[in-house]
Amino acid sequence: NKVWAGSVTGGIWYNNDITDPLSSWQPVDDFMASLSVSVISYDPNNSQIFYAGTGEAPTAIITYRESSGRGVGIWKSINGGESWNIIPSTQEFAYVNDIEVRDENGNSVIYAAVTSGKYMGEDYNSQPTDGLYRSTDGGESWEQVLPNITDLDIPYAPADIEIGTDGRIYIGTMRNIDGEGGATILYSDEGTAGSWTKNEEYKTIIENGYGQYYLPGRVMISSAPSDENIVYAIVGAGYLNGFGYYHGPFVLKSTDKGETWEQKNIPDNAANWASLSWHAFSID
Repeated sequence: NKVWAGSVTGGIWYNNDITDPLSSWQPVDDFMASLSVSVISYDPNNSQIFYAGTGEAPTAIITYRESSGRGVGIWKSINGGESWNIIPSTQEFAYVNDIEVRDENGNSVIYAAVTSGKYMGEDYNSQPTDGLYRSTDGGESWEQVLPNITDLDIPYAPADIEIGTDGRIYIGTMRNIDGEGGATILYSDEGTAGSWTKNEEYKTIIENGYGQYYLPGRVMISSAPSDENIVYAIVGAGYLNGFGYYHGPFVLKSTDKGETWEQKNIPDNAANWASLSWHAFSID
């Protein structure tokens, strides 16, 4: 019944018995090098191994206020979350949006969505680049596996990682620090460099002007646990009016494992729906 939670301003917390209303939440360490925790994941082959990504990338953009926290890489626990240490090879990852661990023939392979952003008026570029980083040795070494943004020589900035029931990896992108590469969906069955199929259909629709929207935003993805063929995505889009305003004009469904997508209805009062898609935007 023990539950773990990460906070983008308060670090890592746990509750020893979530079923007990009198069981309180406890912080792991109020003095960790970064209390900006964006994601927690665990190893499906060893439930004692946890990973926590740091840095709040969705808010690390120019908007009406500064609210992001810069990260320090990925924390790792090998004792069920009792103690945590930074993985040294990740200390140049300024913002980690997502982490997934995939069982690949009995080997636990880590995938980390790494991007860059702005903090306190300065640019913080993840090194060596943005991208999806893959590790087969528990985080000791990494390989960036995503293709470059179309017509550019830099990789996509991944906002979300989703692993389907059949193991297919889906990636939803976001605009990078220079405003490039948003609203793109990629998938791969191997998860390795050169194995990705990308879909820029909705990126193109937004860039050509979809009502008031012309800035491709974040893509968040969720797969149906009951059917490996069904995948859902929400796509953000924005416009400039002094500041960047982002909404969620697209709800998409795929019935062929991400090869094609069909636009679905969005909730009523659509003009105000997902009006914080640059920040608060999730699907499950």
